[in-house]
This record gives sequence, C-alpha cells and structure tokens, in this order.
Amino acid sequence: MNSFTKLKKKIIRNNIAIAVVGLGYVGLPLSLSFASKGIKVLGIDNDRSKIIKLKKRETYISSVPERILRKVLNKSFFPSSNMKLIKKCDVIIICVPTPIKKNKEPIMKYIEDVIYQAKKYLSKNQIIILECTTYPGTTEKYFLPILKNKKFTIGKDIFLGYSPEREDPGNKKFSVLKGNLPKIVSGYTLKCRTLISLLYNKIINKVYKAENIQVAEFSKLLENIYRSVNIGLINELAYVARKLKIDINQAIDAAKTKPFGFQSFYPGPGVGGHCIPVDPFFLAWKAKKLGVNLRFIKLAGEINDLRPIRVFKSIKDQLNKLKLDTSKSKIVVYGVSYKKDSDDTRESPAIPILNELKKNRYNVKICDPMVNENTIKTMKKYNFINKKKLFYQFNKSKDIAIIITNHSTFNYEKIKKNFKVVFDCRNSFKKNYKNIIQL
Repeated sequence: MNSFTKLKKKIIRNNIAIAVVGLGYVGLPLSLSFASKGIKVLGIDNDRSKIIKLKKRETYISSVPERILRKVLNKSFFPSSNMKLIKKCDVIIICVPTPIKKNKEPIMKYIEDVIYQAKKYLSKNQIIILECTTYPGTTEKYFLPILKNKKFTIGKDIFLGYSPEREDPGNKKFSVLKGNLPKIVSGYTLKCRTLISLLYNKIINKVYKAENIQVAEFSKLLENIYRSVNIGLINELAYVARKLKIDINQAIDAAKTKPFGFQSFYPGPGVGGHCIPVDPFFLAWKAKKLGVNLRFIKLAGEINDLRPIRVFKSIKDQLNKLKLDTSKSKIVVYGVSYKKDSDDTRESPAIPILNELKKNRYNVKICDPMVNENTIKTMKKYNFINKKKLFYQFNKSKDIAIIITNHSTFNYEKIKKNFKVVFDCRNSFKKNYKNIIQL
C-alpha cells in the first residue's frame, strides 16, 4: 500500500496521530478540536508553564473552555515540551508566532527554530502543514530544501501544505472549536491537498481548496490587508469628522443604509492582535524584494500605528479644555486587550495609550477582568484593579474613565454614573450624554 492510500485510510478511520507545534491562540483551539473528534493529538510547546497549566486541566486562553480540555486531556490530547514526539505522528501542524521587527521586517526565527528541532525526526508517511501567517513563498522556501535533502518525494512518500489560521479570540459566533470557521487548504501537489482537505474536514464544516500554496499564503494577507486599509480609512475619517464637529458613528449608520457597495467599519483606539498590525507589512516586505513599493498598504499601516497617539492627544486636549486638576483625579482604563471579550493583549492599542498616560504622570488604574495572570505580571508597572466590586467605586466629581476595549462584562450604566468624564473609544453609548466624550 502506498503512502497516500495509507494516510488517506488512517484519516478516514480517525486512526492518525497529530502533532500541533505551538499551543497559543491558534494551536490550542486547533488541538482540542481534533482531540474532541477522538483523534490523538500531541500538543507541543517549548513554554513549560503552558504545559504545566494544561496538565493541571487549566487553560490560559479565555476563549478556550476548560470543560473541553478536561474532556480530552490524557484521552486524546497529550501536552508536552518534547519535540521528539513528532516522530510518532502522522501529521505535523506548525502554529508558531510570526511577528515583525520595529522596522516592519518579518521575524522568521520561530519557524526556523521549529524546523531546526524537527527536521531530524521527519520521516516518510507524514503530512506537514504550516498554519503561520507569513509572506507568499514561505512554506516552499523553508521546507522544500529539507525534504529534498532527505530524499523524500513530496506528494508520494511525504506531503506538504499550507492552511492559514483564521482564529479570532473572543468571537462567540465563529471558531475552529465550533467547527464553523471555513478553512482554506493547499498542497504542494494535488495528493498533498487532497489529504490535507480530508484532514480538516474532520473538524470544519467548510473547506476551500486553494489552487496552490502561494495562493493560500496570499489569501491570508489579503483578508487582513483589506481590514487594515478600511480601518485606517475610517480612523482617518473619524479624525476629520471630529474637526468638523460631526459624529462619525452617525455618518456610518447613515451610509450603511445603502444596500450595495458599502461595508461598515467603525473607528477605535487603534488596531491590535497578531494579524492586522502585522500582516500588511509581510506583503510590503516581500513586494519590496520584487521592486514594488506598496505605498497604499504601508500608509494604512502607518495611520493605524498613529491612532493610539492621536487618541491620547485628544484625551489630553479635552482634559486641558475642561481645566480638570488631574493631580487629584484617577484615570481608570477599562479594557486593555486588543478586542472585545478577549484576553489577547498582543499589539493592543491600549499599551501605547497607557505608556503616554504614565509618561505624563497621570494616576492610572486598569480594569480588565479578561486578562490573565501572565499579562498582569508583564504589565506590573500598572495598577490593576482585580476585584469586580471595585470596578465602579470612583469619585464622580473628579475621576475620569477611558473605555479602550468594550468588554460585554462591563456595566456601562455604572461607568456613566460614577465618573466626571468618560472618554469612549468604542462607541459604547448609543446616545449622547453630557459627560461622555466619543473619540
């Protein structure tokens, strides 16, 4: 029996072992999705604190329920820091970070480290899938030399593909765990793509087969560049609207009554997470190598990068106009994760805003019930209020609130009533109130 047929039968019968390398916001939900279907999953991460937590039946990601972990732990899901275990697996899925440098060039260190550690354990009859967000050509650039050096024939005795992650922490409607987040799959050969498609069909209700690996890699960047450009546009328009004394949210509500040709985006304090602040620059970097200057895409990224500073300056200007004695006031920041109902603070616009507030010597407190202990430790220079009963006990004659992330758990009526001024970065209040300033 040839490798393709053997692996195909194993996938159909759920008789496969999958190694998911990287147990972060992408890898952990993916691992538990496969494990929940009775498929053996070895979750591998070099962060031992994560492995210890998982073995204690605890999750470190708010969007991953502990009940799912407890159901599969030591039955079909086995967390470990031992990379050698991939030798026993039929499928290896790589879900490690791909950040960028300050100069906006991609950092490929994490992918390189995984390949360096894993290459000696790769063998025939395996499927290798990259899920990391990256520039077109990455999968083939990093894996083809290794597989060819080992004398493997891709599509015959080993199989290679790319499937971009689409995880959206905090999204209560769509997720890999719910099985309703459509998955794009690709393969180096048709047989590679067939196996990878068959695999993801086990956990996802809709799988789209991209023509080739580079199309799949490009599609991921396209999705997030589309959002980056539109967010940059609406943030720029919000700035102009404010100068014109126009409520941008009212203008958007009017514009979206058009049944075609318009999709609504709303202004905020800036972009965050691992995708929108990062992905456009992967393509810009790759395009530069080809002699193409993606000015429009880079400009949108620059506008989004500047947005938190503009928000801070607006807050400072308003405080000066109101002639508030901020030396006697507390400034309470609600929400520091980058998006609603998530604990993810990666690239959060709250961070530069907090840094500016601290630099200007404001007395800052933070209320965010979503963030985990590790985040609080890394942000130890700030004062977190952890007890929910203290979230709204402030002096309405002098204290100030800033809503950066509008978690569902917050009581906005109490925020409105218990502060002299509330700066709202997320249009949390649908009506106009005297002490609410929309940013």
